[in-house]
Amino acid sequence: MDIIGSYGRASGQEVNLDKSSIMFGKKVPADVRSQLKSVIGISKEGCMGSYLDTKDWHLPTLEEFFDPEDISLIRSMPVCKTSQPDRLLWHFTKSGKYSVKSGYRLARELLADVEYGPTCVALRAQSWKLDVPSRIQHFFWQIGSVTLPVLEQLAFWGVRCDALCKGCDALCKRCDAAVETINHALFGCPRSRRTWEMSPVALDQGGFPYDSIYAHLDFIFWRASSQSEVPDLAIRLPWIIWSIWKDRNKKVFQGIELEPTEILNQAANDKLLWEEAKSYSAHYLESPPSMEERGPFPRCLVDGSWKFTVPFQGLGLWCCSGEDITLLLGARSQRRSLTPLHAELQALIWAMASLLEAGVGCQTFETDCAELVAMVQTPDDWPAFSNLLEDFALLRTSYPSFTLVRIPREVNVRADCLARSSRSLISESSFVNSFPPVWSTNLGVLF
Repeated sequence: MDIIGSYGRASGQEVNLDKSSIMFGKKVPADVRSQLKSVIGISKEGCMGSYLDTKDWHLPTLEEFFDPEDISLIRSMPVCKTSQPDRLLWHFTKSGKYSVKSGYRLARELLADVEYGPTCVALRAQSWKLDVPSRIQHFFWQIGSVTLPVLEQLAFWGVRCDALCKGCDALCKRCDAAVETINHALFGCPRSRRTWEMSPVALDQGGFPYDSIYAHLDFIFWRASSQSEVPDLAIRLPWIIWSIWKDRNKKVFQGIELEPTEILNQAANDKLLWEEAKSYSAHYLESPPSMEERGPFPRCLVDGSWKFTVPFQGLGLWCCSGEDITLLLGARSQRRSLTPLHAELQALIWAMASLLEAGVGCQTFETDCAELVAMVQTPDDWPAFSNLLEDFALLRTSYPSFTLVRIPREVNVRADCLARSSRSLISESSFVNSFPPVWSTNLGVLF
């Protein structure tokens, strides 16, 4: 039957007959089955088989129309098994879904190509590395980008502040002596300066506090620790500045002023509460599941191994009983896909199909990839993986109690060993059995 060949030439997708299977009804005689399989060229029977891998790119068509450098990239893309309309993807995120953060980052990168002279990009970037809550990180980013809403900036934006200022200009509401710039509000105002005089920071004529907000950020981010005998000064400074800003807001909006000692005590208290919250989170909220918490049911650990400089990627699966006795394991080498995350998802799909073929009753799968768990839970948020997620959705219907759990990487050493060892093979290969393949036994992992 030339219809299969015609389909491949027309669609550019070649049907892999070796991995395909054909299903007959119960009343079809054996001789008719043999004749049909001989004509079509498919030797396997059954509806399960390797039905997820029945399509591939038609290499002769690619070689005819595309540059050789592009062919390897095209062949790394998963082929959709069903007819789906084309869709737009945002390739500046892993998921393929647009986000404001990624759009802003791209815009900044494009602007960077035409910027001249000094830049404050490093100062703004350092704001997100501070060990403080995200709202304080954003506060420091506003300082570095000169968008903190002090009265001078509000006047520049054309924001009316008569209700706050009672008809006056952009004078500082705490001292009524100077225009409220960012540097004045946080460092130059007499009330702020009295707070700094009682702080651990040594005031220096011609030094701290400086006339430039950028010099202050440079001091806080990089030079405070080396220029002070106080060991944790760099950690305490962001909290002091944040407390000064909160005190400024209380004066502007509520008419309340705190004493400098109260501002410093509030900064120390906020810092202590933040450290306690982090400690609680580390001990009670983010602890990975331990081996003892697992149930006595079978589970399948999966992993993918991907490297840009290697033409193949490795997939690994290790299915075991509740007592860690090997029920089934597998190692596979195949063409490298687009990203490491594609390899992780392909490892899960291949493991699910392999367990069904082998008749192993396992409903629990485990991975060390947090993004894979998120992808399975919210597939609509990952349009870049839509083709593979369709395969996953089809397989999931055969797993009524399917669960995917994240485990620590050190617990996933067997699947990782099978995947990494398969990646180094020189050709595509697939192995599924109850004992490991020879190429994986040299990594020191016991099965």
